Amino acid sequence: MVELNVLESIKEMGDRSASLAMESLSGMLGMEVVMDVSTVSVEAIERIPSAIGLSDEHIVGAYAGFSGEVSGSVLTVLSIESARKLADILLAGMDDEEPLEYLTEMQESAILEVGNILTSPFIDVWADTVSIELTQSPPSIACDLLHSVIDRSLDGRAENNIAIAFNSALHVVDQDIDCNILLLPDPDKMEMLFNRL
Repeated sequence: MVELNVLESIKEMGDRSASLAMESLSGMLGMEVVMDVSTVSVEAIERIPSAIGLSDEHIVGAYAGFSGEVSGSVLTVLSIESARKLADILLAGMDDEEPLEYLTEMQESAILEVGNILTSPFIDVWADTVSIELTQSPPSIACDLLHSVIDRSLDGRAENNIAIAFNSALHVVDQDIDCNILLLPDPDKMEMLFNRL
């Protein structure tokens, strides 16, 4: 059980990360973006699909690994519908391809860029908050069932069994886009990380 003061600190960290992501995304799009982190929870990975309400669906995941004193990854989770909406805003009508399966190549590229903008602040703010140095790896994208995307984001590090889930929403133009940010640090370091909050 995670103590309330730790959850409050993690929520503050999520709010700061969202603020930085909002600023970067607004600059990239040239329009106002609002990002809100409504809740934060610490969950066992196997409970994440049901906790965020995407248990039996294919999702789009953009993720980046990090290494240093702590290793792990940060994963941005979007429903297919939300990913398409967000990509269409970014592409502003430039993409007239039919998707091969879920997203077109241009849509995937757009989501990868947004995923990078959304994940980087969570890694940077986390590192700054707990005073550790982390190196971020280049972002990747996958479209699959959520548990499969989580496995890919962990790159075979099966020892990861805890996720910090930031339930978030983006508002861009007239579109509301639900997204979840999952922070997946090495569970052996969780106690140390929580003690530093």
